[in-house]
Amino acid sequence: MKESRLIEVWGDTVDSRHLLGSILIGAGIAVPVYLVAEWGFGQLTGGDALGRSYALVVGLAACIVAAVISARLFAPKRVVVIGETRSGNREAVMDAIEDELGPLGDPDELPAATLNEVKELGLYDDLVAQHRKNQQREGSAS
Repeated sequence: MKESRLIEVWGDTVDSRHLLGSILIGAGIAVPVYLVAEWGFGQLTGGDALGRSYALVVGLAACIVAAVISARLFAPKRVVVIGETRSGNREAVMDAIEDELGPLGDPDELPAATLNEVKELGLYDDLVAQHRKNQQREGSAS
């Protein structure tokens, strides 16, 4: 069976080899650039704190360059599909919201402006389905 190399970092799923490669690229570019800049600005300014500050800025710019290189080398692995919805996810989210805040109620009782926004966001049908589900629960409980 193939061993999974995917790990979760800061809420995102990444390939552990690519993460390690990106870290090495970042350190391999940014650290030497910073050290050379610190030495160079130290020579120009006689070791003044301002020279170290400029070296830090150069090092940060090198970090950005390393990030761009890593992004080009290690493309995202996920596929983002726009326009496809799965009602199960929305239903689970609405159940979680109701668990925390209580029943959402009838969407038709919302103010007109809010109702229009709900419809524009494509949530109206989900709210109606959730309301009907709550009514059925109440009807079967009594």
